[in-house]
Amino acid sequence: MKEIVKNKIKNWLVAIDCQETLPNDIVALNFNISEPYELELIGSSWYDEQDPDWACDDDFVPNDCFLPLEEISEEVHWEQVLSMITEILKEIVAENSIKLFNVQHIAVGFVDGDLVIVK
Repeated sequence: MKEIVKNKIKNWLVAIDCQETLPNDIVALNFNISEPYELELIGSSWYDEQDPDWACDDDFVPNDCFLPLEEISEEVHWEQVLSMITEILKEIVAENSIKLFNVQHIAVGFVDGDLVIVK
């Protein structure tokens, strides 16, 4: 399942990368996870390690900001989903093929939950 989800996320990001230009003032990206499992991508013009509210500022919202993840059953525990998505994003960042990821900070987390720093 992980490879299927990774390919879907990567294809989504590549499409956004081709269609959108990240404004110069965006320093951080946040991937919000919600249930039923779905990703949302937003960009923020500020980042503060001590203040997770930066992830609430949607200074950049791509046209296709939501990605439904119906491949992940609702019966999969949220902690497993967070772990898998974090791992997938770290792998995609390491591939260095997505221009959007040239920002200084990338985080992921459930809406109203703690953030996990990806980069």
